[in-house]
Amino acid sequence: MSKSRGLALDEPIVTGNTKAAVKAAGGGSSDLWTVPPSALHYDSRDNVRSLDPERVRHVADLIKANGYDRKKPIGCIVKKVDGEDRIYVYEGQHRYHGALLAISEGAPIERLPIVIDEAKSVNRVNLIIAGVTNNDGEKLTPLELAAAVVELQLLDVDQATICKRLGISDQTVRDVVLLANAPEQIHSLVRSKTVSSTLAIEEIRQHGAKKALDRLAKAVSNAKASGKYKITKKALEKPAIDKISAPHAKQLLQALHAVLHDPFFGKLSPGTITGVHTALMPLADLLDAALKKGSPETAHIDAEGDPNDYAVTPPDEHGNVEPSEIFTPGGRRGDRPLAEIRIAQYAPGRDSDGKRTDKINGAAE
Repeated sequence: MSKSRGLALDEPIVTGNTKAAVKAAGGGSSDLWTVPPSALHYDSRDNVRSLDPERVRHVADLIKANGYDRKKPIGCIVKKVDGEDRIYVYEGQHRYHGALLAISEGAPIERLPIVIDEAKSVNRVNLIIAGVTNNDGEKLTPLELAAAVVELQLLDVDQATICKRLGISDQTVRDVVLLANAPEQIHSLVRSKTVSSTLAIEEIRQHGAKKALDRLAKAVSNAKASGKYKITKKALEKPAIDKISAPHAKQLLQALHAVLHDPFFGKLSPGTITGVHTALMPLADLLDAALKKGSPETAHIDAEGDPNDYAVTPPDEHGNVEPSEIFTPGGRRGDRPLAEIRIAQYAPGRDSDGKRTDKINGAAE
């Protein structure tokens, strides 16, 4: 995954002596360690969240207006670097950089409150976990969470442990890993908030990373042409249907079948009637098996494409079948209808030559 910050996975943290580092920095101690800001060190690899210059500016303005809030100490670790014990910021990077910016603009800050982790608890995995969970007040973006999850995976932390320690679900892990492995161009669109991470993940899941990028890039181009700079799902081009899927085919078949059994089917034009018959005759056996007894118009095929096992009426020894449904389209002569349509749901009968002998008992009157 391309990231704005690197992570040297082959460089284990060598912990240093806390008291020696604070003494060397000219620090003092009460309930908290207090250290001159210039004596602190910073390595972006120790921080899960990317540094946001706008947020640094905002924090610096608050510090200049109100002073540094001592109730907000900066989380640090001690590293042994070039034989020296040095204090590194790993939590509260925006407060640290905000303080430095405020100082550069005249704020009178001589010391910053810090809390230093015990050396025995300092390792790369714990730093990543703390970087995610300690930012719970201000949620990490999915892209930042993706970077953390991928780093933990590279450090051989199993998925169950990642979910438990970060308080996230398996689905969240799958989603952010999809995002992590997406092209850098998609990352840029997400970072700039042109495309939401949710929409990006949905597109990648549905179309694959390459096609998702093409679709998003096209939508961005179209949006900018009309003066818009954020992309929603509505702005995306609906994928063209280049083939009829199995579910679509079932729906079409059922619709055509309903037309065939409509009481007014006989009033359609001869060409339409012939077209319906031509389309359905090759599927006669499948449709016969799918008919629901007593309600031809409600017959259907199940979600797996198999016909439902409805009861059918077998022909007698002469091939005759008793009708299971009788329609009277309308109009009567005395007590009798002018016409009847008799429908049977039959099991195919065969004569000695293998020809079908099925016929409905009772002709239209």
